[in-house]
Amino acid sequence: MPRSRLRVALIALSVITVASILAALFVHQHRFAASEVKGLEERFLEAYAHDPEFREAVESLRRMVLDPEAEFDRGRAFELFNLILSKLGLPSMPPEYFNWGKSVSSKAGAPPPPVACGPPPQLVLRIVQPAVDVEAGNGVEGVYACSFSTDGATAVEVTVVFGDEDRGSPGSTEDLWYDAWRLVSWGRIKDVETFYVVLSEQGDYVKFQGLALVLNRTLGLRSVAPIGSGGAGFSTSAHREGLEAFSGPALTLYVNTWNHALSTVDANPELEKRVYTYNLSGVSVASRVDVENTLSTLRYASEVRLRP
Repeated sequence: MPRSRLRVALIALSVITVASILAALFVHQHRFAASEVKGLEERFLEAYAHDPEFREAVESLRRMVLDPEAEFDRGRAFELFNLILSKLGLPSMPPEYFNWGKSVSSKAGAPPPPVACGPPPQLVLRIVQPAVDVEAGNGVEGVYACSFSTDGATAVEVTVVFGDEDRGSPGSTEDLWYDAWRLVSWGRIKDVETFYVVLSEQGDYVKFQGLALVLNRTLGLRSVAPIGSGGAGFSTSAHREGLEAFSGPALTLYVNTWNHALSTVDANPELEKRVYTYNLSGVSVASRVDVENTLSTLRYASEVRLRP
């Protein structure tokens, strides 16, 4: 190759490399004002109510993601999501960052019966969360409990609501893209997590396992991943199944990851903590589907539990 052409090629490669680095730095380091972050859900709801093009983009994307009979066209989904971002005043997402897909692949044959909830037993629940997460606006905002019997034991479905969930640095472009996607696919910005407490004569334990939500319009079965953390730390995310024993009148759970995965063991002993204390007998009686139908703009017919 002639030296002049080689020089041009090297310059072009350098420009592309620098542009890629700058784009990555923008995604991970750019911050939005706190008021803009907090106002994202309000802007979303306002646009959905008054902007027909925005509403149609949201509904078209939701059909692809949530209707088991609809095909997921990644290219079209990417275009729709960037249209939604632009109308929310957020930067466009490069294609390499768009890694979401379909959330529902099968459907219930018929609407399952409503979930029956009994009053939860006396049990003190302590949720210990890193202070840095709480100070970013992601602290615990509520706990709900739904008690039922299983194989001679008392099981309690416990649902915890967090103010938000930050992917990447709080207020970064990556975090706001994540929030916008959750507003489309989950209909909410708050983070909702569910686990089970089982009390029996053989011993008490907390079980991290998933469940399924049944969408009202399509009867699509939406899997909710388990929220055990295992040994994962705060800089990572986790959705692990697990069973962890405890004893005594209190259960202490540690928020170990940025996506609020939990364990009875603290994976971040070096981090300052905040503690939330609840007596399950005094919290609101509600199932996961009840909580979703309260917080989300989506509607669910019921839920399907696995036996704890």
